[in-house]
Parts: sequence; C-alpha cells; structure tokens
Amino acid sequence: MKKVLSLLSLLLLTPSASLLLAEPTAAPAVSSPLIDQAEAARKEADALGYEWRDTGALIQSAKDALQKGQQAESDKLASQALFQARAATAQGQYMAKNWKMMIPKN
Repeated sequence: MKKVLSLLSLLLLTPSASLLLAEPTAAPAVSSPLIDQAEAARKEADALGYEWRDTGALIQSAKDALQKGQQAESDKLASQALFQARAATAQGQYMAKNWKMMIPKN
C-alpha cells in the first residue's frame, strides 16, 4: 500500500503527469487580423442591408484554411471577403444617397 501511495504522489508531482491529469483546454480561436477586418466589414454591409451572398462563406473558408495551417490560402480568401464587404458597403451607401434616380419617370 505504501508503494502505491508513493508512486501516486510521485506521479502527481511530476510536471508531465500533471499535464496528463489537467483538464483539456479549449481549442484556440481560429482568426487572424485579416479575417477580423473582413468580418467587421461584412457586419457593416449587413447593417446597411447590402451584404453580398458569398462574403460570409468566404470568411468561413478562410477560417477553415487557417485551422488547417494554410495561411496563404486563408489570407487570399479573407482578402476576397474583405473586398466584397467593402464593395457591398459602398453599394449600400451609394443607394442610400441615389435611390431616387432609380425610379422611372412617367
């Protein structure tokens, strides 16, 4: 019994053993500054009611690529999403100012 207790105490005091007994930590958030910028721009376009169809999917694909360790692919996809979101915001702002021009005159 003493041998079991001494082995158990040795196991608990060993740094590597304490790592085995520790609770698993949550996976790190998958994001990058470029993805964060694209997401913020997407939300801005959405607030105007002009979010484009593929922007959210591009952001998700960028996150997936980053999680797989494909930094270059992630940056490419996030850049495309950022471009789309900024273009959608510009479209929304233009339409807010010029919607009257779109109405046909009799």
